[in-house]
Amino acid sequence: MPVKLIACDLDGTLLGADHITVSERNKNALLEAHEKGVKIAVATGRTLSVIYGVIEQLPFVDYVIYSNGAAVRDLKTAKTVYKEYMPENVAADIFLFLLQYPVYFEFYHNGAQHCQKGCEKYFKGMDLPREFLEAYAASTVMDDDIMPYTQKGVEKINLFYFEKEYYDEIRNYLFSYAGIDCTSPVAGDIEMTAKGVDKSRALAGLCKTLGIKSGEVMAFGDADNDLGMLEFAGYGTAMANAADICKQRAKYTTLSNEEDGVAVAVEKYALGKKPRLLVSACLLGENCKYNGGNNQNDAVTDLKNDFEIVAVCPEYFGGLPIPRVPSEIVNGRAVSKNGEDLHAQFERGARKTLYIAEESGAKYAVLKERSPSCGKGVIYDGSFTGALTEGNGITADLLIKSGIRVFGESEIKKLLDEAEI
Repeated sequence: MPVKLIACDLDGTLLGADHITVSERNKNALLEAHEKGVKIAVATGRTLSVIYGVIEQLPFVDYVIYSNGAAVRDLKTAKTVYKEYMPENVAADIFLFLLQYPVYFEFYHNGAQHCQKGCEKYFKGMDLPREFLEAYAASTVMDDDIMPYTQKGVEKINLFYFEKEYYDEIRNYLFSYAGIDCTSPVAGDIEMTAKGVDKSRALAGLCKTLGIKSGEVMAFGDADNDLGMLEFAGYGTAMANAADICKQRAKYTTLSNEEDGVAVAVEKYALGKKPRLLVSACLLGENCKYNGGNNQNDAVTDLKNDFEIVAVCPEYFGGLPIPRVPSEIVNGRAVSKNGEDLHAQFERGARKTLYIAEESGAKYAVLKERSPSCGKGVIYDGSFTGALTEGNGITADLLIKSGIRVFGESEIKKLLDEAEI
C-alpha cells in the first residue's frame, strides 16, 4: 500500500546524538515525501514547549503527537485535535506519592512542562548534551504549588535519573498503579500517562480523523514507548539502535539514527528510491583496470535491481592513466612493478572515493577483491607473483574506517542480507 502518513519518534530516531539536530538527509527525505502529499507527524514523549526547535528545522510538519500520545496538535491550525489527559484523582495520587521522595519529576500541562519548586535540586542531567539541557531548563515552569494542575489536565508525568536507593520502591509502586501506564524509554526514566494512552492510540485517532488506514502509515521508533506505534503501522520500522523488543515487533529495521536511518527507509518505501551502492567500475564492465580491460561480473551488474549504483575507480580518480603499470602494496606503500612510488596518487583516489560516498549517501560498497586500492581482507603481497597476504587496499581501508560497509564481488549474498531494511 502507498505511504500516506509518516510518524517519527525524536530522541534516538529522527534526531542525532545531541537530541537537537535533524540531519540534512532526513530533512530532505521527509520534505520530498511531504511534497508528494504524504502527511508528516512527530511522535514524542516530549511536550510542545521542548520540540519547537525541531519544528523550526522541519517547518513542513503537519502534526505533533506529544506527551507519549496524550494529545495531538495540528500545526497548520494550531489546534489540539485529540487528547486523553490523566484523571484528576490519579494525577493527585502520583504527585503526592512522588513528593515524599528526594526526586526530580515534571509534568506536562497545555503543551508546557512544569515542576514543583524545590524539586530542581534533585535534577541530574547525566550525559545529555549541555545545549539540550540548557534549552530544556529554560522551558520549564517552576510552580509554588502543583496540586491545582490535577484539575486542569495533566498530559504526562516524567520521573528520571533518581537515586538507586529508592529505585525499586518507586518503580514497583508506579508500575503496579492501576490508573496509569508506565514506560521506561531509557534507564532511570519512568514516564506516566493515563491508562491506555500511548503513541499508537493517538496515531490511530489521527488516522481515523484523516481517513488513513494503518497499512498506509510508516512509523519509526527505538524505545518501549514506541512499541504500539511500530505494531500499528503497516510500515512499522525500528532503528538499528533500538531496543531488541522494538526490532522483534517492528515489521522492518533500518539503520541507526546516526546513519540517517529514517531517510533510508523513507527513500525506499515512501519514495520508491533504491539505496546507493559504490561499485568498482571495472566490475561493471568499464575498461579501467591496469591493462585497459575490465573485470565485468554479472552478479555485481545485477545489483542495479536492488541499488542505485555509483561507479568509482580510485586509481583513475588519483590521476593514474589507463592502461598503467600494475601496482601492489610494498611495505605499506603503493608501488608500481617498475618501482615507482605511487602512494600519493592512491591516497588521492581514496579520498575522492570517500567524498563521493559521503555526498551520495552510500553506506555500502562492492570493490574489486585483492586490488591494492579496493581489496578487503586479502591483497597481493607486493612480490608481483600473484601471492596473497592479509590486509586492505588503500581505498577499502579508508572507507571501512569511515563507516562504509565494504564487500568483495564474491560476497554479494552477504551484502544483500546485511543491507536489508
